[in-house]
Amino acid sequence: MNRVFGTESTNLVNPNTQSFEEILSSSKEIAMEKKILSIRKHYYIMSDGVLIGEVKGKLFPFFGDVLELKDIHGNIIKKESQIKRLGLTQVKLFNVSIDRLAQIEDSTQTITGYIGEEKLKDWWKIKRIQYFYNSDFEKEGTGKPDSFFLNKDFKIFDNDGEVDYVIDGNFFSPTSNFTLDIIDNSDIAIEDVIFYTIIENSIINSKLSESGSSSSSTKTK
Repeated sequence: MNRVFGTESTNLVNPNTQSFEEILSSSKEIAMEKKILSIRKHYYIMSDGVLIGEVKGKLFPFFGDVLELKDIHGNIIKKESQIKRLGLTQVKLFNVSIDRLAQIEDSTQTITGYIGEEKLKDWWKIKRIQYFYNSDFEKEGTGKPDSFFLNKDFKIFDNDGEVDYVIDGNFFSPTSNFTLDIIDNSDIAIEDVIFYTIIENSIINSKLSESGSSSSSTKTK
């Protein structure tokens, strides 16, 4: 992996002597930036201005998106794969109705958790809500946008309704830049919040693309 941002190390962060997990555990803020002109999902992950890893998606994800989070040495930290997508029939998993579901695995391919929606339960809510689950499908928290319309700012809440993470996205940036502020110790892993951010950004970009296509079709009639 080629380093592209900032410095190689600081007094707080040195990816050559610290593991990815060690860096995350001591970080208060994580920055994410989408690679310009990439034909697949490709995000750089930084802490204290230092590149510590990246997330890449498959070029042709025929069976749903697959994202891999790696450190700067190319070691897989976690992988996210969509096992349920919108547009298909509802699926019932662990007695929970899910319309969009992502599965999270660690470097040993052990399932560590899930991120998903509960469309039947939340059909009346204006904002899209995503839930974080552990490997036993027990809820660990909730992800919500700050507003209901084309929003790139989010908050992650624990089961008590306390904010664990604040995600700040620049809507008008030519690239997709996000800052993840770590507010409190959480049962929700930072790596899962990184995946959540990419999922939400993909949904928003898809809606913007659909809106643009609809507008173009209307003008040509």
